[in-house]
Order: sequence, then C-alpha cells, then structure tokens
Amino acid sequence: MRALLFLVFAASSFAVQANPQPLEYFLKGSDYLDVALSPSGERIAARAQFDGKVVLIVMDRETKEVIGGIQPGSNDAISSFSWVNEDRLVFTYAEQFFGSDQRSSMGELFAVDFDGSNPDMLAGFRASNERAGSRLGGTRKADRAAVSMIDVLEDDEDHILIIKFPFSPDGWNYSMDGKKPPIVSKLNVYSGKQKTVERLRFKLARPLTDKQGEVRFVSYQTEDGLTKSAYRSNKDADWQLLSDAFELDDDLSVVSLNDAGNAVFLYGPHGEEGFRTVFRFDFEENIYEPLFTNLDADIVDWLADPDTGEIVIGSSRRGKVKHHYSVRESRYQGLHRALVKAYGDQTLSVMSRSADGKDMILRASSDTNPGSIFIFNTEAKRAEFFWANRSWMDPNQMRPMQIDEVISKDGFSIPVRLTLPATDEPAPLIVNPHGGPHGISDDWAFNYETQLLASRGYAVLQVNFRGSGGFGKKFEDAGHMEWGGKMIEDLAEAARWAMARDDIDQERVCAYGGSYGAYASYMLAVREPEMLRCVIGYVGVYDLNIMYSTGDIPKSWGGAGYLERVIGREKAALDEFSPTTHAARIKATPMLIHGEDDIRAPIDHAYAMRDALEEVGKDPKWLKIDDSGHGAGSLKNRLELYEGLLGFLDSNLM
Repeated sequence: MRALLFLVFAASSFAVQANPQPLEYFLKGSDYLDVALSPSGERIAARAQFDGKVVLIVMDRETKEVIGGIQPGSNDAISSFSWVNEDRLVFTYAEQFFGSDQRSSMGELFAVDFDGSNPDMLAGFRASNERAGSRLGGTRKADRAAVSMIDVLEDDEDHILIIKFPFSPDGWNYSMDGKKPPIVSKLNVYSGKQKTVERLRFKLARPLTDKQGEVRFVSYQTEDGLTKSAYRSNKDADWQLLSDAFELDDDLSVVSLNDAGNAVFLYGPHGEEGFRTVFRFDFEENIYEPLFTNLDADIVDWLADPDTGEIVIGSSRRGKVKHHYSVRESRYQGLHRALVKAYGDQTLSVMSRSADGKDMILRASSDTNPGSIFIFNTEAKRAEFFWANRSWMDPNQMRPMQIDEVISKDGFSIPVRLTLPATDEPAPLIVNPHGGPHGISDDWAFNYETQLLASRGYAVLQVNFRGSGGFGKKFEDAGHMEWGGKMIEDLAEAARWAMARDDIDQERVCAYGGSYGAYASYMLAVREPEMLRCVIGYVGVYDLNIMYSTGDIPKSWGGAGYLERVIGREKAALDEFSPTTHAARIKATPMLIHGEDDIRAPIDHAYAMRDALEEVGKDPKWLKIDDSGHGAGSLKNRLELYEGLLGFLDSNLM
C-alpha cells in the first residue's frame, strides 16, 4: 500500500494569524455536497455548489470534463440524486417559498440523461403542470403525495421503486405526518408510468425490499415516537412484529438484506449501556448476532461487501473515528485497514462505489480539513485526487480540536471537545452547547462555526452532555426529563473544567448555542449566574409550556409523544425548566437572535424571553433576521447573523 502514502496530509503548523481568513470564507459552504460513480465507474455525478446555486453536473471519469447535468431555476437547488443506470439519473429539487431563505423539498421526483438531455418530471403533486423556472414540464397525472425513491431494481434499468406519502387534507402538510399509510409503487424513469405494488399498513414506514422488489421488512414510527420493525416471509404472508416473529427486541430498525436473501441487518441498542450496533439475523436459521461488540460508543456508519451484501465494517466516534471489523471476513476489510493507515488521523468515508466495487469515491476529512475527495481503484490500489472542499480555505489556518472527558457529579463520563485560538495568552471561552438535543452530538470533525470563532481569538467548548446521541441508549435516555436539570449540570461541569485551564481566561466566558443550544445557554446563565459574562441564544426555545402549542413538532407524527417522553406535561416542571421563569437570576449580558420565519422554534419564544428580561431590567441585544427560518439559509442572512454575533462577543469579551 505504499502507493497510498503520498495521500497522507502533512501535519499543520499553527502560527498566530495576523490576518484571519474573511468571514465569507467560513460561511459559503462546500463546493461538492455529494459525489457518486455511475454503475460502470466511467462517469461521475456530483451535486455541486457554485455562485450560490446547487447544480447537478456529470463528468467523464478519465478526463474530468463536464459532459452533462442540469441547472435548476433561480429559486431551486438540487437536493438529492441517484444513478438509475449508466445513462439516466433521478433527482429532487429543494425550493424557496414565500420569501424564506431556506429551501425545502416538495416531494417531487425528476429524471435526466447524463448529458442533460430528456429532462422530465416523473412524479409529484405538480406533475401535470409546467414548473415555473425549471423548464421541466409535466404531463403525468398529479400525485397528491410526497414521493421519494426506495431502490433501483436488479436486471431492470427502466424502473425504480418509490414510496408515496399521501397529503393530509389541508394539502400542504405532506411531510410524512402519518395521517395516511404510504404506498409503494414501481415507476418507469423514462415514461413516468406507475404501477402500485402495495399499500403499506404502517404509517411513517421505511420499507426494505429484496432483489425482486418485494417488500420484506418495514421499520416504522409509532404515534408515541418509538421505532418498531415488522417482517413477512413473502408478499402474501401476514406482517408480524420482529419481536413476535423471532423474539427480538422492539427497538430495532431494518438496514439491508444480504445478496443471498437469507439474512437481514438490523440496527439497535446492545448490552447494558445500550451502545447501538448492527445485528445480523439469519431468519432461515434463526441465528441472531451483533456484528460489532466491545464498543464505547454507538456504531454510526457501516459498509457492506459489494460481493455479498454482508455488512463487514463499522465505525464509532466517541473521540476520533474508530473502525470496527465484523468476524465475518471480507477482502474489503484488509483493503479498508490499509486505507485507514495511509490516511492517518483523517476520517475516511466511502461516498460511492461502482456496481462491481472496483472503484470508490473516498472522502478524507478532519477537524482542520473540510474534506478532500479521491477516486480509489481497488485493483491498482491507487487513489487519485479529485477535489478539496472549501477549496478557498487554508487548512494551515484552522485550529485542532482537543478531545477529553469530564466526569459528571453522578458519575457519567461526558465527552468534550475544546478548540483553542492561535495565541499564547489565556483566551476568552465560548461554551457552545449543541442543538437537538437527543440523538445529536458534537464530533471530532470540521466545524465552520468553531473555526470561525477560533480565528477571531475565542476558545470554543463543545459538550456532549447526557441526552446526546452516539454514546448509547442509557446515556441518551438519561437526558429525558432533564433538559434544564442534569443536562445543564453536565454543561456546567465541563465549563468549570475548561475554565480551570491555564490557557483559558475564566473572567471572560460566554455561552452561545442554537435551538436547544440556545435554551441550554440561557439555563446555564440561570443556574450559574456568576459563571458567564454574556449569553447568546439563536433560534432557541425558552418557554417549554408553549412547545406543545407552537412549531411543527407537536403537529408531526410522533412529535407530541416525543415531547411527553423528553420534557413531560407537568406545568410546574415545565415552568421550573423554562428560562423565561428565571429571568431575574440572569446576570450575564443577554443577546437574542431569531429567524422571523422559524417554524421549528417560532419567534414567539424569543419574544417571550425578551419580555421576561425587560421586565427585570435586562434589555437584551436583539437581532431579528427577516426571511430566515430555523437556521440562516442564504449567505446574506448568515453574514448578518455572524456579523451581529461577533460584534456582540467582541464588545463583551475583548
């Protein structure tokens, strides 16, 4: 594997940067968002971002010349794509509506030949109408449903399987609200003709099909927000819960079938800590086994052997990425080990493979590298550089992320990440809790916001408090009913750990986060009033009582059940864990930033927090971003957000 060694990135040297890279450099986003090989490996399709537009381009593998693709209209972006065969791709659009800066997929499916010819709208609620700005007309019967692709069909290059989630009666709430069960159909990618395969009996279902296109397994979400899976031996058999049919755990979702069709791969918790892993279940022999054990974190990614369809490689991310290999041997395991060794500390992922598995698209990334893309040939064992994402950024100016653990008051090991600026002086600290909060984590990876703050002289502390995802079901469940309690205690313990370091100025500390991170920042200011000099909330929730009556969570299938599980309904408890209740305890200088069109955490939350602060004489710095939702979508709005944020931090901490 010596041929690979030239790809290892040299260690970066981190000198003090007198002229940090411009703000816009951090906010523009990646150039290549997705890259995929055609089945033969002779062509490369990519979802690429240029001049603020997200387009689909197709290149010749050898020459790297652009030979086709499609450019959406001014209000659209390519949101996903898949090769159907060597010549044709299907794709979806994300569109802007009502002046919002965020684009949303409308559940419509399109197709185009690799060279850009024969574009067509295949399915969707506007399939019978001309699409404004897209030049893609529709002549099909309109589907009153959101449509997405399930799978290609073996030995059938003209058809794919799709799933349709019917609209609810209001005509707009189409995003899998669970009011009607979905429909599996066979779709011709040239003519747009459809044939119903079956109507699933499960709402919000994700089906798994065999090579013949028959639905054999289904994972679905219940109204209380739990995941269950069902099985049937053939299309004429009755559905049975896996827990009933094979005495398996309830909390399992289906992943894939092997090529032989005798084993299914499932994903779920294992052992006392509930670390999530991949299980192999041979339903003919009734043998059930975890593929990856001796874990200290969840398996979060996996690879299958293209020769057999058997999952043989997994990865976890308690610290830097750690790879795990199944006891079922595969030639790809040895190859993968050699690649991991060659790329050193880089996180290596496989973005795409040719149908025969001989060619791969690899992505190497790290805390300082936004991602470099390579084409790797498994026979020649050589990798060819393709593109460096965020090519305008200098990795030598990025700051490394330190990994550590802090022990909570009740004995949990809390993973933390600390990024320090390039300075010899004690740095001001930004305590930066993540959003979510459940199922979300801060990983050892490139984070443009962290790098931006570090480039401006701030140390950034990221904390995977209990409730965070990726560290086992026990750890995640420990955050239920503890939003404003032990989760904030974990955050405070981590902050005290950082503040005790010689390279941190404990007199200059601010908390800043988005969504739940905004809530956690304000609750930290409530519970530790002497710790913080300032506090910033972006698109946050601040009154837990109104989470049941505002926003899209209680309206979605399983949303109300989720809220009941993680925050409860008892008003006294919701009041106690709401920052609006305790505004008088906050001593830190406050700032509130919110998008006018936020539907996840409506701006009512920010108004309530502002009113509560003003009532106790703490007028917050206020920034309302027009035409922005739960996160700034346009570069213009991102610039407004971070110019305001950095200005506030500089005035309070510098």
